[in-house]
Amino acid sequence: MEDAPLLPSKEEGSRNGEKSNVKNLLFLNGVMFILTVSGNLFMPVMSQYLYHRVSEDVFNHTLVNTSTTQPCYRNKTDPDYMLQEKAQQVTAEKQMQFTMLRSALAILSNIMLGAYSDSIGRKFLFVAPMTGQLIRSAFVSVIIRYRLDLNFLFLSEGIDGLLGSYYGILLASYTFTADNTPATGSRTIGIAVVDLTEFFATSLVSIASGYFIQDVNFFYPALTATLVCLVALLIVILFLPTSRYASERRWMGPVEGLKRVFGFYVLDNTTLKKACFILILLTFVFNVISALGGSSINTLFLLNAPFCWTPEKLAYYVTAFTVLCPLIGVPLTRLFQVCLIDEIIAVIATSAAVASDVIHSFASTDVTMYIVVGVSSIGSTLSSITRAIMSRMAPPDRQGSLFASIAVMETICSLVGTPLFSNIYQSTVVMWRGLVFIVMAGMHVVAAVILVIFIFVSRPVREEHKRMKSLNVQEEDARS
Repeated sequence: MEDAPLLPSKEEGSRNGEKSNVKNLLFLNGVMFILTVSGNLFMPVMSQYLYHRVSEDVFNHTLVNTSTTQPCYRNKTDPDYMLQEKAQQVTAEKQMQFTMLRSALAILSNIMLGAYSDSIGRKFLFVAPMTGQLIRSAFVSVIIRYRLDLNFLFLSEGIDGLLGSYYGILLASYTFTADNTPATGSRTIGIAVVDLTEFFATSLVSIASGYFIQDVNFFYPALTATLVCLVALLIVILFLPTSRYASERRWMGPVEGLKRVFGFYVLDNTTLKKACFILILLTFVFNVISALGGSSINTLFLLNAPFCWTPEKLAYYVTAFTVLCPLIGVPLTRLFQVCLIDEIIAVIATSAAVASDVIHSFASTDVTMYIVVGVSSIGSTLSSITRAIMSRMAPPDRQGSLFASIAVMETICSLVGTPLFSNIYQSTVVMWRGLVFIVMAGMHVVAAVILVIFIFVSRPVREEHKRMKSLNVQEEDARS
């Protein structure tokens, strides 16, 4: 289709002396590794403890204190089977409520975090959402320890949202990566490596977390997650390098923050450039809405019949997913970059996501679920590629604002996608529990269509940028 990237190629960037700051990138990935360990100790506790407590209420009895699992009924004529379906529905609804509260509050906070980070530096951009994650984990630990009412979880979810939540951590990590990489294919790989680090940490801790929960119940894994998050927060406070793009410290109101974050799409640039920003953002939205909105559905899908997986079995699956995705996805993306631009690679990755969701919808055996893992790994760098394309379109001193706009859209995707997919799952769990994954596949199809449109619409922008870059190189050669 096209043979010129939207922004300069790796070779062109190298001629201008642009290099990645490897030391800072290693520091970032070390912090993300620790944070991911904390998060992957916490999330299984959160989802499984919630299902555990809801099941107790639905079945009207307390499960054995030393057990983290509840009976899994497969016979559809058994009255307990219908109670099990009700427990699934109630748990999905609770998860939806928590996610909607956290996501709604995170929208405004991430706008301001990203806009401010371009002027006051990146440290606060890391500290705020990490503090939210720390408070959330600590709250859950207390709730588990003293068996408090589940409604107290609304408080911890709200605080986490006000401080940026997980989306704020992603905003910080991707912005910091952009600060320390040139606007070339190296940035795509840099962002993908952040995701690879998260996958790698997840793979290491997933099996351990399953056994940890099974052996010592829910409290100690939640407490461990809290302490690990505290370590990561202290490292950032004490050692995070200063951003080279931080400028003067100044007050910025919500309206100015909104203009700075969303100016790429409605105020700044030419009409064509704004159209390119909008198209690639829509591609991102339709690709991530199923991943974010449906993230909790797969756990319920695998805990229920016909799978009835235990925490250990879930851990093995997550480990397989998180090992194969980086091992296949990142090298494959780098290989594709030899002969393809990032936009074409994104089309291939989106197609893999469609295939994965379709297979998922019909899965009824363990083998099929592992086939889903293999197919998914081909498109595992999809969000990284899209972020990199958008980052290369924005100036260096507005990377925080650019990634804030992406974080806000991710938050909205979670806010909209969670009730959407949760309601679909609740309504179809008895009839066809896999129907929700067909809807997710449809989202990816829409994203692929928009991405193809973007490739053709952005052609003049790429050609103009290539021409300007060539002139700059010629001027530098003449001066030297």
